[in-house]
Amino acid sequence: MVKVSSRKTQGTLTWFTTLLSFFFGLNSFNSLMLLTLNGSDFAVKLVLFNMELGMANVFTYFLFSLIATSAFLGATFFYFFKGLPADPNMLERLAKVESSSSLNTNMLENMQIGFFKRLEDNEKTTELGLQKMNMNLEESDKARENALQRMNMSLEQTGKLTNDALENQNRTLQQAQRENKENVQAFKKQSKEFANVKKKIEKIEKTLTPGRTKLTCKSKLEAIKGAKPSLVTRMRNMGINNVGQFLATDPATIAEKTNELHETVTSLQGQAQLLMIPGVDADDAELLTKVGVTSRKELANQDPVHLTRAIVHNVNAQTERKMPSSRVPTVDDVWSWIRSARQ
Repeated sequence: MVKVSSRKTQGTLTWFTTLLSFFFGLNSFNSLMLLTLNGSDFAVKLVLFNMELGMANVFTYFLFSLIATSAFLGATFFYFFKGLPADPNMLERLAKVESSSSLNTNMLENMQIGFFKRLEDNEKTTELGLQKMNMNLEESDKARENALQRMNMSLEQTGKLTNDALENQNRTLQQAQRENKENVQAFKKQSKEFANVKKKIEKIEKTLTPGRTKLTCKSKLEAIKGAKPSLVTRMRNMGINNVGQFLATDPATIAEKTNELHETVTSLQGQAQLLMIPGVDADDAELLTKVGVTSRKELANQDPVHLTRAIVHNVNAQTERKMPSSRVPTVDDVWSWIRSARQ
């Protein structure tokens, strides 16, 4: 009974160590894959039957799994072969398993050595790449600095040339402004001289040529200054429709048929005659009437100097309405009127 119980316990331990060997063998394979893919600095979370044991380096995890696998595999062999007769075939198989296990261990060690060698090679390659990159960056920085220096020099030269061009342009503009100012002053002087010459020419033309008349024979009766609308209406009833017809009709006849004073009709006819003289306007006709010149014939018989003195004296004697000095007729104006009235 004791021997049977011992064998059951030995079998249970054998199966238990086998299960653990298989479990830690899977962990060894998993850690080897993680070590190959992610490197030795990669950290993994250790979990055992849904219990978190903490974080560990993948290389430590690999060594721990490998050692545990070897330990439980050795325990499995120990419990499996404990108490069995020394069977030559079994010993031969055990020797093969041990040699295979040693081969696997050597292979794992060689893989680890090769892996670390590749890591070192990769680190060296990376360092060389970084050194080359740094050298390229330094060369790029130097080239950029040289390009910036050349650009700054070009900008300075361009700025200097631009400033010189602007200074030359400013000098040219200042000279042009001075010349323009001189030309403007000369033009103003010439304009003043031209205006004076123009005034003299106009004055000579006004003296030598008769101006336009304010009235003509075809002018309407309303154009006669002082003609009342009622008188104009009655004269139209008589058949008098323009200034020519008005002057051709006897003033006594007009006074009789319009019930107007003979002196009024005579005065209107005299003003109409005066307004038909070139250069004489309504104000001039009024001035001539006030000094006793009421017709074209009377104006033609006047002395220009005496008539001018009379007009100026009459203008100065007015108190109700002062006439501007520019509107007072000169001797030349009066002489032009008399000459036109004599034609």
